[in-house]
Formats: sequence, structure tokens, C-alpha cells
Amino acid sequence: MEMTMYELRPRTSPSHILLVDDDPDFRGMVSTALTRAGYIVHEANNGRTALSAFQTHSVDLVLTDIIMPEADGYEIIQRVKSAPSRPPLIAVSGGSVRLRMELPGMARLLGADAAFEKPVDIAVLLDTVRALLDARQKEQRT
Repeated sequence: MEMTMYELRPRTSPSHILLVDDDPDFRGMVSTALTRAGYIVHEANNGRTALSAFQTHSVDLVLTDIIMPEADGYEIIQRVKSAPSRPPLIAVSGGSVRLRMELPGMARLLGADAAFEKPVDIAVLLDTVRALLDARQKEQRT
């Protein structure tokens, strides 16, 4: 049991997050924030590597870029959505303005639970990660 000033709660093991982005700076920044928040982060720099990592690691949440080489974020969303474990998905993209397309909206239509445009507000991203993981844990308990 873990005792905080406000509550007594069972200690839980840290959640595993698959972070997928071909931009090493963005991936590093988000990985650092997630690690500091207590999560275990598995990184992939493209869609093909991410799909392989998803098969080999038990993942509680997937956070993926949309525009990437070797399988884009939409393919990741579709493959993860069809998996028996079906972890929550967050999509991020910095290409909407350049491509004149609403990429995060398309990601939601395909099954992402949340979607953001880059640059991402890290505090909002962490709140979303926490909320999605909390909802998944509640769902698994029932």
C-alpha cells in the first residue's frame, strides 16, 4: 500500500507506453516527460518498428505521430484498434497546415482516443495520458 497525505491506495506497477515519432527531438522531449511522470516508455522511430514493438511489448497506451516513414500513424491506429488488448491511442501531427488537411480529426475518425497538433502542450498531453490510462484501468476492473 502507498500512503499519500490524502488517501491510502494500492501500489500499482507503472504503465507501459509505446511512443512513436520519426522526429528524435519531439520523441526525446515527450519520452522524458512521460518517464518523469512515472511511465515506462518504449520508443519507435517509424511505423514498422512500432508495429514490431507492439507485438513484443505489453503496452498500456500508444502515442503516435501521424506522418512517418515505413507505416504511418493511421496504419498504427488501425492495427492497434484491431488488437485484442486494444490500448488507448493518442495521435499527434505537425503536418496539418502544410498538407492543408485536418490530420488529428481523421485520426479520431479511425479510432484514436485523442489527437493533438504539434507543438503539443506537454501538461495537457500528460493529463490526457493519465485520464485514458485511468479509464482503461477502471474498465479492466469491471
